[in-house]
Amino acid sequence: MAKKNKGDKFPLLIYRRWAKTLRWPSFFIFLISGAALWFDLESSVISDRVWLFYVMAGIGLLIFAYSVYAQRASYVQCFPNYIRIRTPFLPVAVSYKRVLQVRPVDFHTQLPAKLRSPQMRLLEPYLGRTVILLELTAFPVKETRLRRWLPWYMFARDVTGFVLVVEDWMALSRQIGGFSDRWIVRHRARPRPIFGQTHY
Repeated sequence: MAKKNKGDKFPLLIYRRWAKTLRWPSFFIFLISGAALWFDLESSVISDRVWLFYVMAGIGLLIFAYSVYAQRASYVQCFPNYIRIRTPFLPVAVSYKRVLQVRPVDFHTQLPAKLRSPQMRLLEPYLGRTVILLELTAFPVKETRLRRWLPWYMFARDVTGFVLVVEDWMALSRQIGGFSDRWIVRHRARPRPIFGQTHY
C-alpha cells in the first residue's frame, strides 16, 4: 500500500474553543447593529450617530468571520519533511531533525499552579486530558517571535517544545513517529561525504 504524502489534520482543541467563544457575541453585535440601522431607516431616531452602528456592525462581522477562519485554520498535520502546526496568526513548520522525542503528558503538569479566571474558563475542559509534548532541540524560529503570536499554553513548561492538545493524541503520536522514521530512513540512505559523518 502506498505511503501517504501527508497525515491527517488534528484540530487544536483550545484554539477551536476560543474561536467559538468569539462567534456568538460577534454575531449578536452585528445583529443588534443591523437592527438599529434598519430601525433608523424607518424612524431616523439615531441618524446623528448612525456611523457608530455601521462601525459596530462591521466590527461584529469581521470578528465573526475571523472566528470561523480560526476554527478551521488551527490544526497539526504531518508532512514528509516536517510537522505543520497551523494557527491563525503564525503557521510553524518543525523539521523532524529538531524532534528529540514525542511523549504523552497530563496537560495540567504543563500549566502554572494558579490560573486567572479567564484562563481557567478557557482551559478547564482540558485540564484532565493527556496531550502530546513535542520536545525539540531548538525552536524553528526565534522563541520571542513564537511567544508573540502563539498562546502561552502551547509552550512546554520545563523543556524546549510545544504542547499539542488534540482529540486523538495516540493517533497523532503514531503519525509523527511514522513520518519521522521514514524521514530518517530517507536521509540515512543518501551518500555521505567522505570527510565526516552526518548526524541527525
